Amino acid sequence: MWDKIEHDGYEVWVLPILAYGPPAPATLWHYSAYICRHGADAHLVGQSIRFDELVATFHSEEEAREAGYVEGKRRVDMIVKGG
Repeated sequence: MWDKIEHDGYEVWVLPILAYGPPAPATLWHYSAYICRHGADAHLVGQSIRFDELVATFHSEEEAREAGYVEGKRRVDMIVKGG
């Protein structure tokens, strides 16, 4: 399920994704994510910036979610600083 945090006037949305197969005790995870301004229609072109991590794996759903938040905040910080 998509989860959201807010950071410097932006929303950071993250969806943890199973890396492969059905859940098992050693299931690995990836994530898909996007950032957008508050109130933006993220499905319209130019309203959001999408990114994902489908190469590195994380050992839990929460670890994947946190990694997505960290990357999303890093990207927002670059936008806010003009980079």
